[in-house]
Amino acid sequence: MKYILSPTQMRKADSIAINDYNIPSIILMENAARSASQIIKQLYYENKIPYNNFVFFCGSGNNGGDGYALARHLFEDFDIKIYWVGSEDKMSLETRTNFQAIKRINLPIIHIGEDSDIDKIDLENKCIIDALIGVGGSENIKKPALNILKKAESSKSYKIAIDAPTGLNTETGIANHHCIRADITITMFAIKIGMLINDGPEVCGKIYVANLGAPLSIIKELSKIYILEHSDIKKNIPIRRKRTNKFDYGKVVILAGSRRFPGAASLTANATIKTGAGLVYLLSPLIHNSLLPEVIPQILPTTDEGTISLNAYDSIMNEINKANVLAIGPGLGDNTETTELIQRIFENTSEKIPIVIDADGLRFINSNSKLRKNIIITPHSGEFSRILNINRKEIELNSLNYAIEYAKKSNCIVLLKNVPSIISDGNISYLNTNGNPGMASGGSGDVLTGIIAGLLAIGLSPIDASSVGAFIHSDAADFYSSHFAQETLSASSLLDSLVKVFPK
Repeated sequence: MKYILSPTQMRKADSIAINDYNIPSIILMENAARSASQIIKQLYYENKIPYNNFVFFCGSGNNGGDGYALARHLFEDFDIKIYWVGSEDKMSLETRTNFQAIKRINLPIIHIGEDSDIDKIDLENKCIIDALIGVGGSENIKKPALNILKKAESSKSYKIAIDAPTGLNTETGIANHHCIRADITITMFAIKIGMLINDGPEVCGKIYVANLGAPLSIIKELSKIYILEHSDIKKNIPIRRKRTNKFDYGKVVILAGSRRFPGAASLTANATIKTGAGLVYLLSPLIHNSLLPEVIPQILPTTDEGTISLNAYDSIMNEINKANVLAIGPGLGDNTETTELIQRIFENTSEKIPIVIDADGLRFINSNSKLRKNIIITPHSGEFSRILNINRKEIELNSLNYAIEYAKKSNCIVLLKNVPSIISDGNISYLNTNGNPGMASGGSGDVLTGIIAGLLAIGLSPIDASSVGAFIHSDAADFYSSHFAQETLSASSLLDSLVKVFPK
């Protein structure tokens, strides 16, 4: 599992390393530079960095100090030239120490102050090392650093950002229009949240983490945001006992579909049975012929529009009362009678039964809804915008904060389908950074609902079912796209790919 920090948490981590573990800041800077140099050398020897001529852009803050220290570790193996901005008088002791060491080594070092100084910079067939500002910066960049960014932007040079690309806000993920667009970013100690949201993924490239030589327990204690890895997924799936039967793996009731959208219900039910649920009951007005024979269907009475009628309430509740998990929403339609039915079912379902609510099932939920910890809502940005009554663009720019706030306020699990997807219970959160644009097609979310329901049935907690489910869902999409064009990825393809990625 990867532990993600905010810039504030990173400053706290530095403070803990210095004050609690007695590691001087200059040692931290030295360790970071050594670790970054090892990463760069390895990538160069693997022919992943195309040039051995390095141009460093350094500031006068500690990020510049990282750059000066890194240049000292690399100068024996690469041709180095350093351009720097700022004032030596404003440098910290650590940065000044490394700055003066560079001078003693007699590496070429040129100060950039005036606009005309930019003409001194030659970037042809060079690798750019960006160490201008680091994680303490924002999207608001002034001259002369802005002039350097514009110069770098016009270059086809390979670009390496140290700690963070200059021009990226590592809290919000918002980037300056001229932000360094790194091929790789080598960040210190832990990935920062802004590298993963909004503009972050586009400007950071592939992210590597440099070791500070401080205990990793510091990060684990501070972090509240995580990224799952393949090894975490296998650990979360319970081992099936030899002496077992279908009743040990839960009964899932799925309330979904309509005459217009029977396929959505089928996709959800099929995903649930393929994720390991013992029994899956699909309650729907019309059964699509793609429904797997292992799923037990029950046809429900309908409204004139072909959606589930209030008259179905008693038969639905009869099945729910015998269930271990309930999934509601895919393909239900927007009929007001059906929405009234869903709300009534929700209000009368035992609090012991975990519920996954998706798509049209979300229509009765609003900003003031009081839910519970075993309820998972899975809106996309448009649905979340309606729930919160906040502009969709605002939601997308601040998706992490809104997801955490709503989960905390409503006491539920929020899985906000976004890039990346965000899963939060209001206390801890997961980012799912897997997946690809091929998933942007009808039915993909229905499959996700079914996967989560199936994981709940086999015993995962709501937060684990949501985070693991999102990972498996996107992993199936990435498996498919590794063999076929993303344009051909359908929800049915996701189902077929589950068997290839589900941990064993």
